[in-house]
Amino acid sequence: MPIFLNRNNLLMVIIMGGHLLCAALAAAQASLLAAPLINTGISTSNRQQDAWGNYAISYGIKDGLGATNSRAEVRDVHGNKKVTYTIADIDGRARRVDYVADGLGFQATIKTNQPGIAASAPAAALIASSYAGPVSLVVNHVAPVDPVAVAAPAIAATIAYGGVIGHGAALGVG
Repeated sequence: MPIFLNRNNLLMVIIMGGHLLCAALAAAQASLLAAPLINTGISTSNRQQDAWGNYAISYGIKDGLGATNSRAEVRDVHGNKKVTYTIADIDGRARRVDYVADGLGFQATIKTNQPGIAASAPAAALIASSYAGPVSLVVNHVAPVDPVAVAAPAIAATIAYGGVIGHGAALGVG
């Protein structure tokens, strides 16, 4: 006996197909979630503050490939700040910036071993080119993400001005 698909039978087939698709996706996701987590690095952070506005904060990050970055900042009740931050890439390039911001203004000292950086003093910043690298401060963050190349559209979309269907119409400002 042949099976004829009428409106009710067709709706039932679509619903059953949807349930099967959802079950298959759930099974695929369950196998991914059951995989062990991989430690991609470590991180630390600290914050201290008193009732008068003095504070000290710091963080440090070291990813699974060995790249590190850190920051430490101290501020007193008068608004004076002393900050240090470091960046060290896995290819050996490193930079350390120490600065003070107080009543005398902003004074920075930059130490780096990046190629092509000559010792100079632009904008009253001391740059020392022979920098060995940051003190190891251990920290953790999310796994590195592969870069994604996105092509720009060949033709830019025109801007819609005013009207019921225009830009901002839902807010009543179109």
